[in-house]
Amino acid sequence: MIKLGLDFDNTLIDYDEVFYEIASDRNLIPKNVGKTKVEVRKYLKDTGQERLFTLLQGEVYGSKINLAKQSKGMFETLNILKEQKIELFIVSHKTLYPYAGPKYDLHQSALKWLTLNDFFDTNLLNFKKENIFFELTIEKKIKRIESIGITHYIDDLTKILELITPSIRRIHYNPQGTISNIKDVITLRSWEELPKFLKGS
Repeated sequence: MIKLGLDFDNTLIDYDEVFYEIASDRNLIPKNVGKTKVEVRKYLKDTGQERLFTLLQGEVYGSKINLAKQSKGMFETLNILKEQKIELFIVSHKTLYPYAGPKYDLHQSALKWLTLNDFFDTNLLNFKKENIFFELTIEKKIKRIESIGITHYIDDLTKILELITPSIRRIHYNPQGTISNIKDVITLRSWEELPKFLKGS
């Protein structure tokens, strides 16, 4: 039986527009900066304003999380997998509070986003809350993935996938489509590709 583990930030949820719009509205970035979280972070870091990005990230992951979108095609794909009797888990590294700024409860914020996006709707995805784990450290995230019997795991960060035992099928969610240079890691360019890949694994 397939037990699919899912990262949360920048995998299930897409923050790009929120980061750009808030940073732009507050004149933290010029208009020509790319409309992604990565580009906003790069600009602020390159101009010596990395602390501003840290504060912005805390706000986006906290009080502004409701503005973030679902990753394209994600929800529809998870519904297909549910119908195929694939067991779904969310295992994410997430501190309880931001590293700087107001003490938003980031775990509750993430659960709020999942609720607003119908994850717990019994007529839709009906995601089990007991299958959601927000771990305070990367080490605890890896241990959780391995201890609950995950067979396949999806993350947007290759540095996380490198830490997971290769006996678990590791999937790099990367809509930009660049191929991972890690051995035995599959590149997932779109959520729509996932059912076919799992069927063949």
